[in-house]
Amino acid sequence: MFHKAAWFSRLSGILTFVAILLLGGCSTSGFRSSEPIDHMSVLLLPFKNLTSTPEAGKTISALFVSSITVSHAMYLASASPATSKDIAKIAESGTLPNSILESLARDHIDAVLFGNVTEYEYRSGLSTEPVVGFTWKMLSTKTGSTLWTGAVSRVDSCFWVCHDTLAEFGKTLVDEEVEKRLEEDR
Repeated sequence: MFHKAAWFSRLSGILTFVAILLLGGCSTSGFRSSEPIDHMSVLLLPFKNLTSTPEAGKTISALFVSSITVSHAMYLASASPATSKDIAKIAESGTLPNSILESLARDHIDAVLFGNVTEYEYRSGLSTEPVVGFTWKMLSTKTGSTLWTGAVSRVDSCFWVCHDTLAEFGKTLVDEEVEKRLEEDR
């Protein structure tokens, strides 16, 4: 009887481990505001790269630009490169001072979108899988309130063979998150 109990204990441990592997690292969260974002003019700042992968912040920023442009729900606003760089530096704290938000509102910018890239790499295991993680926040320049915030961290779940590149997987995640937010806003 002891052997059966030990075997069952090992089997349940293995099944628990497999479940953690399959579900672990696949998280997403979001925040829905009551202020609609349709037809807002949005300044998208370069995302801060917190990974060891060069250009990961610029890549995720470009994917947000692409997704927002395709959705036609918001208009992308621009600021001078120096202004964007200064604002991005201040935004690293996770918020922007009212003086900057008011200045942007006077320039007819309704919101500022910024974030961090926390994972952007290939992870090796049974196969090499893309891993992408990022956080973002959109602030209203008129009220200073958070319009949109979220975080996603996911491993591409390709068990035997991966077909997604890191950029393709990142684009899929960004598109899903933008679409989800736009659906919530409707």
